Amino acid sequence: MGKILSLGVSEEMIARAEAELAVRFPDTLRSAWMQYNCNELRGGWRVFPIFDADNPRKTAGSVVYENLKGVWGQEVMAQGLVSIADNGTGNQLVLKLTAGQAGQQIYHWSHETRKLTAWKPGLPAILAAAEKSRAQVVQLQQRFAPAPPAAAG
Repeated sequence: MGKILSLGVSEEMIARAEAELAVRFPDTLRSAWMQYNCNELRGGWRVFPIFDADNPRKTAGSVVYENLKGVWGQEVMAQGLVSIADNGTGNQLVLKLTAGQAGQQIYHWSHETRKLTAWKPGLPAILAAAEKSRAQVVQLQQRFAPAPPAAAG
């Protein structure tokens, strides 16, 4: 059986991403990444993961990559925002930055108008999605785990 990948990331991995972006993310978002690192939300939103060298294929479009090299990330960051998710159409979910601290309110940034509107589900929705995804994966792992070897007798 292959190596089992971790579902979430460590505090150190998040701190590394924050250092690269010069941003401190809200604790709720940090907790979501520690629970489950590849979150999808209703409405087709994909929360950018923290890069994980043990799982590079799933985390290549990391929050660092998307903000520093992604199509919209550089524009968003130039506006004093940090992008945490996208929906595949160019629209972003962003947090406002104040002295390197990301705010608690999530905004929907429209790539067509460049305007912000409050995204009402907020950080609790991201944490709830992470907790739900983690529970579902753990349940599947338990259900399909190989049976322990029979005792010699």
